[in-house]
Amino acid sequence: MASFSASVDIGASAGEVFGVVSDLTTHPTWAADDLTVEQTGEQVWRSSSRSKGRTFFADLLVTINEPDRCFEYVSSDETGSYRHRFVLDSAPGGCRVTRIVTAERLDLGQQLLFWVALVPVRRPALRESLSRLAQRFR
Repeated sequence: MASFSASVDIGASAGEVFGVVSDLTTHPTWAADDLTVEQTGEQVWRSSSRSKGRTFFADLLVTINEPDRCFEYVSSDETGSYRHRFVLDSAPGGCRVTRIVTAERLDLGQQLLFWVALVPVRRPALRESLSRLAQRFR
């Protein structure tokens, strides 16, 4: 499976950071993109985001919720299905957050889109989002 990741050290406890990362409704406050998220059911959310002049709607399903350690959700939209995993580890003065985005079950067109368009755009946005997350705790 194709994936990319980024990490950031944050000067806060894993518990504090996990509280923000695991609340999908807070993601718009630190996301690199124009994003909205609303809960539509138990462990189910709906998001919309604007990127490169287009609006994308995605269904989000929480798949892992291990307080202070790991939070994961799967997003599905017209570009494919993507697993977003946040792993929290100890780091000097706080914690390290690693976000891993993994593409799943992409058809041939979606695979091409992933490598040609999404990775070059989404990888920098992933880094920017983590930087904004870290700024929340300064």
